[in-house]
Amino acid sequence: MPGRRLSWLAHLPTHNAPEPTTRILGKRMHRRAAASMSVGGLLALSTLRTNAQEAPPIEPIGTDGPIPPDTSSAPEAPVEIVPESTLSPDEVPAGENVGGTTSGEEIYFAATGHNLGTPFLDTWRAAGGFEVLGAPLSEARYIANVVETHQTFEALTLTYDPDLEYDWRIQALPLDHKMIDRLSTVESRKKVTTGSGAGTVYPETGHSLSGPFLSFWEQHGGVKLFGLPVTEPFSSSAGTTQVFERVVMDQAVNGTVMLRRIGSGWVRDNNLEGDEAFVAAPPNNGNTTMVRADGGLRLRGGPSEDAEVRVILPDNAEFIAVAGAEGEWVPGYVDGYSGWVASAFLVTPTSIAVIDSSEWDTSVWQGAALGETNVRAEPTTASAEVRVLAHGEPVVVVDWVRGEEVVENSFIWAQLDDGNYVFARNVGRAAPVQPLPVPDDAPWVGKWIDVHLTQQLMVAYEGRTPVRTVVTTTGMPGWETPTGWFAINTRVENETMDSGAIGAEYFYKLEDVLYTQYFSDRGHALHYAWWRTPETIGRPGSHGCLNMLLADSRFFWDWASIGTPVIVRRV
Repeated sequence: MPGRRLSWLAHLPTHNAPEPTTRILGKRMHRRAAASMSVGGLLALSTLRTNAQEAPPIEPIGTDGPIPPDTSSAPEAPVEIVPESTLSPDEVPAGENVGGTTSGEEIYFAATGHNLGTPFLDTWRAAGGFEVLGAPLSEARYIANVVETHQTFEALTLTYDPDLEYDWRIQALPLDHKMIDRLSTVESRKKVTTGSGAGTVYPETGHSLSGPFLSFWEQHGGVKLFGLPVTEPFSSSAGTTQVFERVVMDQAVNGTVMLRRIGSGWVRDNNLEGDEAFVAAPPNNGNTTMVRADGGLRLRGGPSEDAEVRVILPDNAEFIAVAGAEGEWVPGYVDGYSGWVASAFLVTPTSIAVIDSSEWDTSVWQGAALGETNVRAEPTTASAEVRVLAHGEPVVVVDWVRGEEVVENSFIWAQLDDGNYVFARNVGRAAPVQPLPVPDDAPWVGKWIDVHLTQQLMVAYEGRTPVRTVVTTTGMPGWETPTGWFAINTRVENETMDSGAIGAEYFYKLEDVLYTQYFSDRGHALHYAWWRTPETIGRPGSHGCLNMLLADSRFFWDWASIGTPVIVRRV
C-alpha cells in the first residue's frame, strides 16, 4: 500500500541553496504526501543553478532546438489526442486541448493534471465533453460516508452510485444553498424573456424552463446532470442567467448558452485544495522519460511558447509523458505539476545491464546507479561524500534502512557492502529474473506463490514447476512484509487503499488499485501498482504489500484464487 508516482534526485547537494527567483523543481517544492513513497528518479540537482537569470532555462528556438508551432490560428482550448481506433473524427469534440489519452478508455488533462476514465468518461462525452462540462479538477474519488464515487469538473461534480438503477447511477452533485444564494440573490430573480415557445413549470421548485435554456438542458444533461430550475432567468453580468439544482447556466448576448465554471469556487468553499484527489496527478499508464537540458526545461500550461511557465524541470528530471503522445509538445507530469514540455528534450531512460546468472549472489541485493549518485558515509545528505557513482555502476546492497527524509515521505537508504549509503531511489535492480531454489518444505502439488524478499522476486508455482517469475516491490523499513506461510483470503478487482486503514504516518489515498489479493489479516496484499515503472520496481518501498506491474498483477489475478498459499521468505 504505497503512494503515487514521483520523480527525483540522484546527485544531491550538500548545502542549502537560496530560493530561486523562478520556481525550480527541487526539494523545497510542494510535494503530495502520498506521491513520494514510491518511484525513483535520477535528478542531478547539484548541477542546476538556482538563479534563473544566471542559468536561463532552455527551450531553444532555431536550428539548435525545436521549432515552435504556429500558434497564430490555434484555438484557445487545444485539441484532445484520441487514438484513431477509439473515436471516429466526427466523434472527437472540437477545441478540447486536454493533453492526450493514456488508453482508449482514459483521457489525461495536462492543463489540470487529472485523468478521466471509468465510470464518468462516457457520460462526460455524451453531455458535450470539454465545451459543456469542462476539464476535471480532481481524480475520481471514493466518498465513504455516502458510498459513492465523485469527480469534480469545472462546471459540476459527477457522482456514481452502483446501487441505483442503471440509468440513474451517474448524476451530478446538488449545489449547496450558500452557493445558490450567492449566485442569485432574491432581488435578482426577476424574470426575463428567454425566447419563444411554451415553457414548463416544475411544481417541485416552482420555477419554469423555456427557450434556449430548455433546449440546452434537454440536449446536454436534463434532470440527472443539471437538476430542475431553482430561479427564473434573470439579468446578470454574464447576460442572462438561470440557476438549477446542480448547475448555473448563462446565456451570452449572442444567444450562446453554456454552464458557468463554478467548480473552482466549490473546491475553495469546501477547503479541498489540499485534498489528495485535487492535486495534479500523473497520467495513468504514462511513459517514463528523462529531461535532457543542461540549463533546465520549462514545463508550460499549454502546448505553446506563449503558455505560462509552471515550473522549471532540471536536467535528468523524470517526466511521466502521456502514453502515445507525439509531436513537438508532449503533455505529462512531474512531481506534483502537470503541463507540456518540448519533446526534443525528452529521452527514453537507459536501461541498466542485467548481471550474469553466474555472478548472482542471492544473499544480497545487486543493482546499479540510475544516474550520477553520491555515496555517503551515513544515510543523510549532511554526511560526507565518499565517492560518486556513475550511471550504471554496480552496487551491492546488504540492508535497507531509514535515514534522512530527502523527499517528503521518502526516507529509505541502501546500505552498501562497504558500509556506506546511497539514497534508495537512485539505484535500480540489476539481478536476473528467474526462480530461486525452493525451501525443502515447499508444496509438491497444487498452486502456490513464493516471495523472496531479498531478491524482490515472486514466483507462481504449480507443484515444483515455476509458471511465472516477476519482480515485485515489498515493504520498506518499518513496514516490512511479514515472513511465513499465508494464503489468499480476499480478492478485490478494483480496490481503494488509504493510510488510515493501516495507521501510516503520512496520508495517502489510492484509487484504482487493480487485482488486489489479500493474504494476511493485517491488510497485506499482492496487487497492481500503477505508480511503479520497470525502472523502479524491485526495491523495498511499500507499506508491506507486494507491488507488481500491470501484466504481472493481471496474471496472478487470473491464475490464483482464494486459498492459494503464499510463502514469504528472505533466503
